Amino acid sequence: MTCLRRPRTLAACLALPLLALPPAHTAQAAPQTENVDVHAARTVLVQHYRKVGRFYRRFNALPEQDRANLSLHVLGRILPEDKPLSFAKLHLQTQAGPVPLWRDGSDEMVFPLSDALWQENPHLMATLTQDEHIHFAFQIMVKPEQPDRFSNTQALAWLKQLDHCMKDVVGLVFSFLLPGTQALEVTLAPHSSLKAITDGQTKTLFDNTGDSTASYTLEPKRFSQNTQFQTTHAIKQIMIKVPIDLHADLKRKEG
Repeated sequence: MTCLRRPRTLAACLALPLLALPPAHTAQAAPQTENVDVHAARTVLVQHYRKVGRFYRRFNALPEQDRANLSLHVLGRILPEDKPLSFAKLHLQTQAGPVPLWRDGSDEMVFPLSDALWQENPHLMATLTQDEHIHFAFQIMVKPEQPDRFSNTQALAWLKQLDHCMKDVVGLVFSFLLPGTQALEVTLAPHSSLKAITDGQTKTLFDNTGDSTASYTLEPKRFSQNTQFQTTHAIKQIMIKVPIDLHADLKRKEG
């Protein structure tokens, strides 16, 4: 007796091979995904050489008699967390390679001036997160002839010099809208004292008893013109307090 085999249905034919397959989630490993932190610090463009160099060139172009003994210093901090400038690794990306614009242990920007860099106009690059920027403050320093003393006549002349510099920058008309320079910030060495000597009378203005430097705000116009200022140790620095807020911010640029 011949037994007729019943033909398989299409569904049965398709189902048979599937019975031998493992579950889909074990057949192959799930694709690996890479997590990218969009808030991580990256080296990005923040400015071009000429934009920053123009400010230094403008200062150096002021009349010699107005800026004699004065020097421009630009100090930067990373905001909003107030981190040192060195954390940003600020540098020029020149054709010859990167040129650092910072020094360890200092917030002052070290900016090279040259005609070759002006022509090349390289990028200023910095390592910043998406929310960070570099805040720069401009300071004018003065170096006294003697390391531990200066006269009030000299101090008043320094204030007048800065007023003249500001007039050179903004022009005679607009200079009347600016307040006059009034004060110096004198930074003393540890355990150093600042004294004012007038007509043989000595008065201690500030006594730094600490183990680190400390600053004192001196207003020369409050003293007689023949007053002499003297410190017991060499003065660390004298900064002329600019009567207006001079600052600039460097932020990430899109291109």
